[in-house]
Amino acid sequence: MPDMPPALPAVAVSARRILVLGILAGYVDALSFAHLGGLFASAMTGNTTHLSAAIAHANAHHAVLLVCVLAIFFGAAFVASLARLRWGSAYGIGLMACLLLVVQAAQSGSHAHLTELVLLPALMAVQGEGMSRFSGNAIQTVVITSNMLKCASALAAALAIRCGASNVAPPPAGSIVLPALSWGGFACGAMLGALALLWHAPLPFLWPLPWLTILYVDIRRAKSTG
Repeated sequence: MPDMPPALPAVAVSARRILVLGILAGYVDALSFAHLGGLFASAMTGNTTHLSAAIAHANAHHAVLLVCVLAIFFGAAFVASLARLRWGSAYGIGLMACLLLVVQAAQSGSHAHLTELVLLPALMAVQGEGMSRFSGNAIQTVVITSNMLKCASALAAALAIRCGASNVAPPPAGSIVLPALSWGGFACGAMLGALALLWHAPLPFLWPLPWLTILYVDIRRAKSTG
């Protein structure tokens, strides 16, 4: 049996991590969109568009909420970046699990909406900044638009090379499948979130914890053996 190309095992590891993170982002985004009245926990492009519309229509209350979400996301991303540089990605996974636990605990109280407004964007910022490079590819698991473009670009480059183009650099390993997996994972996660809302699933913010546990163990094991 021929040896497996050295890039393939790394791409396989990245693929399973991206799939888990994509599902988580889609799931949380679906719940936040429903619970927060149309605000997104991860899609800051959409929130910025809503902010501009709210300002144009003089909807001060909605505009203030959107400014808060954008500021929380940016601030959490900054802190998460510092934490990643200091302690590594695994600690970010642990923080995400803690944030989900707090959000779920707040569901029985009077401050559930406020807790989600603050912690869900922070959760997505920690995910986006904590893990953003996979097998040499810069991929944001909380941003789908860029992944669609990256997948299309890498696919076009591969096709151009097959058609005989000599001035096109070969796309890096995983540059087609990894963005596609992030995109597909996000869509599946959003579907799961919609079903959780439709079926009134109990403890909806605890469902992602097993995924995060698997991801945490995977990262820690890779670090210890690397």
